[in-house]
Amino acid sequence: MPPPRPSSWPIALKLSLAFLAAALVPMGLTAAYNLQQSLASVRRTAHLNLELVAGTTAARLDQLVTDTRRTVAQVSADAEVVTFLSAAPPDAAARASMQRALDNVVHSNPDVFSVFLLDKAGTCVASTNPENLGRDYAFRGYYREALAHGASVSELLTGSTTARPGVFFSQVVHGGGGEVVGVLVLKLQGESLMEMVGSLRLGEQGRGFLIDEYGVILSHTQRELLFHSLTALSPEVLRLPVFDRRFSSVGIDTIQSLGLDTLGRAMIGATASGHTGYTDTTRGALIVGFAPMKTRPWTVGVEMPDAEFSAPLVSLARGTLVSVLGVGLAVTVLALLVARSIVRPLLELTRAARALEQGAFGAARVSVHSEDEVGSLARAFNTMAAGLAERERERDIFGRVVSPEVREKLLGGELRLGGETRRVAVLFSDIRGFSSLAERMDPQGVVALLNEYLTEMAEAVRPHQGYINNFIGDAIVVVFGAPIDQTGIEQRAARAAVAMQERLVALNARRLARGDFPIVTGIGICAGEVVAGQIGSPERLLYTVIGDTVNVAARLEALTKDYPEHSILVSRSVAEALRDAPDLRVEHLGLVPLKGRAEPVDISGVHGA
Repeated sequence: MPPPRPSSWPIALKLSLAFLAAALVPMGLTAAYNLQQSLASVRRTAHLNLELVAGTTAARLDQLVTDTRRTVAQVSADAEVVTFLSAAPPDAAARASMQRALDNVVHSNPDVFSVFLLDKAGTCVASTNPENLGRDYAFRGYYREALAHGASVSELLTGSTTARPGVFFSQVVHGGGGEVVGVLVLKLQGESLMEMVGSLRLGEQGRGFLIDEYGVILSHTQRELLFHSLTALSPEVLRLPVFDRRFSSVGIDTIQSLGLDTLGRAMIGATASGHTGYTDTTRGALIVGFAPMKTRPWTVGVEMPDAEFSAPLVSLARGTLVSVLGVGLAVTVLALLVARSIVRPLLELTRAARALEQGAFGAARVSVHSEDEVGSLARAFNTMAAGLAERERERDIFGRVVSPEVREKLLGGELRLGGETRRVAVLFSDIRGFSSLAERMDPQGVVALLNEYLTEMAEAVRPHQGYINNFIGDAIVVVFGAPIDQTGIEQRAARAAVAMQERLVALNARRLARGDFPIVTGIGICAGEVVAGQIGSPERLLYTVIGDTVNVAARLEALTKDYPEHSILVSRSVAEALRDAPDLRVEHLGLVPLKGRAEPVDISGVHGA
């Protein structure tokens, strides 16, 4: 029986022979060096990963503090809050309205525990927690700091009223004449900070923790270590008033030290991210990555045992080295015989793969020269290339039927039957007198008119990332903020509307030049919450948005007939969002009744600057 030809050998044997033979000599000379370098590299990577996790968590905590500051600033500047604190005293209706407004702040943010208003004397006059009402908070640090500096963020404190830890954000409230009329205080739940850090895990035995500027642990994956200090605290520090408020109020009379002086020296007062190590009596050597917060004098740490990553690597590296040396010596000669049979088809596969990567599906074909695994791979590659070419063709056709945004989400399995509540801006555009125009034209002319018009309008919307939800005859419905989350949806919608009108001017110039009548359109824009998602049946789905916001946009578009000088009408929320846009001019038109709505709508006209 003749020996099998190299072309029929298993690909696993070919690759083993070639790779082992090529790697034998350099690996034998550099095995010890590579082992040490690998260990050092893995250790550096572990340090960087720990620092990255700590830095990411510190950034999240900073963002939480920053967002809460913004919320406090916005609420304190609210006209209703200013009016309430300026009244002497406010009536029952004002108190009820103020209570609802404060409750909305708490309900809209699960991290907020309570919000309360203090008059300029420090007495609580409104609060989401009834127990605060009437109490005197003039002696509280956050009240005094707010009066002195305009705003204040406290340490992690335990309130005397609720006995629950939290961070107090305070901001003075100025009256119409600039005078101080009170202080708004928001209490951020301490549990939110603790959960954000306490849930950190890296590896099987990794832990996360948060310390303050004194080295006291504010949050830890191992909860029994809470309120322990990394190093022993001096008597001067323990006598500070802040320690009485922060710890004795939760039943902790003495801050126990963990005796981690090395860790404390590295982390306490750190101004930049870094890493260190220490030895624990029960867990052995540990490495720690840490990162300071920017908004508070706190530091996030993440630790894991040194042995968790180094010991397996050392064992694996040594075993691999021994195996490669033993097997490689036996297969070096055989590897030379099969190298050519491997390189040629692999080079051809590489060329075809590059052609496939560049979208040249016609050139992404390989010849089949053998019956082994390489030959099977070549046939499978050709089948795959043909399938990808067909899929790309179908994808292109699909993208012309639905929006590209919806197409990508459908292909990714992200859109299913049902909907979700989203805040969007809806743009509704329509051609004036289209029914009369259609009566004067044959069907082919109507289709040509619509195709020319809708093409221009779609090109106007594209740079502003609007989702064209539907073409309803001559009407266009464009959504901003769904299905893709977007920022500045009101500005996007308004700028798209201005671009549509500019495109329409150019289109009408071309139509008049060839003797056609001009097109006049109206555009309505409204922003608010809608239900966005797939409606229909499992066999036939349509992605759309439903809600009062859509109806108002359509009504605003129809209302442009009564305002010939304003082809773009927007709701109040949109007008407010455009107030600082330098390229847009907003003209307030007042309250106008809309068909189908009990209350009038505050509208404005929008023009390009």
